[in-house]
Amino acid sequence: MTLNALARGLPQHAARPALTHRSCWTSLIVVPALCVALTANAESLSVGGIGSVEPLVRLLFERFHKQAPNTTLIQLSPPLGSNGAVKALAAGRIDLAIVGRALHPEEAARVGEHFVLAETAFVLASRDGRQDRGFSLDQLAAVYQGQQQTWQDGSPIRLILRASFESDSALLRSMSPAMARSVAAAAQRPGMVTGDHDLDTLRLIARTSGSLGPSTLGLLNTENARLIIFPIDGVAPSLAALQSGTYPWRKTLTVVLPQHPGPTAERFALFLRSADAQKLLLAHDYLPVGK
Repeated sequence: MTLNALARGLPQHAARPALTHRSCWTSLIVVPALCVALTANAESLSVGGIGSVEPLVRLLFERFHKQAPNTTLIQLSPPLGSNGAVKALAAGRIDLAIVGRALHPEEAARVGEHFVLAETAFVLASRDGRQDRGFSLDQLAAVYQGQQQTWQDGSPIRLILRASFESDSALLRSMSPAMARSVAAAAQRPGMVTGDHDLDTLRLIARTSGSLGPSTLGLLNTENARLIIFPIDGVAPSLAALQSGTYPWRKTLTVVLPQHPGPTAERFALFLRSADAQKLLLAHDYLPVGK
């Protein structure tokens, strides 16, 4: 089910996506296109947002499920992204959204309660690239500009891009004025590889020799991805560096509820701010708000 279908005003039951083994979690009997609840009165919670939080949401829901055993998690796949998730939430097609940025004022006016859940380090990752000292911002700008095309051993750098409207591209552009120009220039070069969403980008980085692309420390942790991540301006990304502020590049996770949330969505949002949820976030390289 695409966002266009969700936004056309279909009835609530018709707007639900087909369920797959990746989009359900509870005490279920799982078959290829259907999840059958064992309990007759199960409550569903449909969550949409950025791809990087899909595995995190499943982990959080496992903990929440102990408190609410009659709940079923539905995750939209492929991910809607930040823009799409807010639109779907405002249209009443999902119960809760987790986006990778702060809300724009016009978005906030169309939804209900929203709060920052956590931050995680925004990183540049590679399958096998060698750059022992990492990159300075000027070097990264040269890579995106196409002026630096090889790793330190002379092998080619193969950039993995995101669409210009995605939060990852916005984060890259915000790193410096030179990066803003270079990221825009990279998007215009023919033949560039672009990830459709966070999980697709991670797969492209993992299978492409010489790859270099954006991800987050939290996603690499929850997906157990064995990738190389690089210091930027001499600072290696880590939870401690994020907390101290020495590593300033981060992705913010914002939880968004509709104007009239259902009780399950409200209960899950409350759980997300609990000590139990914060402990799990920290264990997977997400820094809870206020920590």
